Amino acid sequence: MSFKNSARIRIGVTLVAILAICVFIWVFAGENRWNALMTLATLAAVAAAIFLEEIRMFYHRPEIDVYVGDDLIDHTSFANLLWVRGKIKNIGDRGGEGCRLKLLGVQGHNIQAGRIENGFLQWQGGIRDSMRLNPDEYWIFDIGSRARQQNSSVNLLAYFVGEDLLPLELPPGSYRLVLAVYGDNLPSKQQPVSLTIGAAPDDIRLSCI
Repeated sequence: MSFKNSARIRIGVTLVAILAICVFIWVFAGENRWNALMTLATLAAVAAAIFLEEIRMFYHRPEIDVYVGDDLIDHTSFANLLWVRGKIKNIGDRGGEGCRLKLLGVQGHNIQAGRIENGFLQWQGGIRDSMRLNPDEYWIFDIGSRARQQNSSVNLLAYFVGEDLLPLELPPGSYRLVLAVYGDNLPSKQQPVSLTIGAAPDDIRLSCI
């Protein structure tokens, strides 16, 4: 079910609940039904005014989809590198503020447990700022790069705020990466990713788990 369809369902349920309350008052309130209905309408208007922003966020909010795949591996670089990338898209109906990507951790037989964790990922082009993501808009982010050499490693493009890229290399093998997206007005979302690096430079397979 899409986000927009679920929002319509929530609105419908709210309207049905209000209608049910009005019917209950009309049937059981007797001679005071009009006063009761007016009181209900006044309270509803006051609540709507006080909680307008919360109500708007309930029905209209960003929803971020995280995607990685072989089709996002860039083989066209002029720097003799392959770029391993992912994409986030706002499939909600409200803009996402201050969006950032993190590499929470990496698991695999060729690395030490806990060695790689909690590094930020940059946007395509080396951009490190947080980004606003409008509805139906997407941003490409960098996961790593690889030299066009046999048995070369994938250099993960993770960094800590205010520092250079971390020297993180993944030699050929199979790995599980955990990505996470954060924002000022959206809950954090984790996405496990499978990364398989072969011996040949173009032998890289990437998919969501």
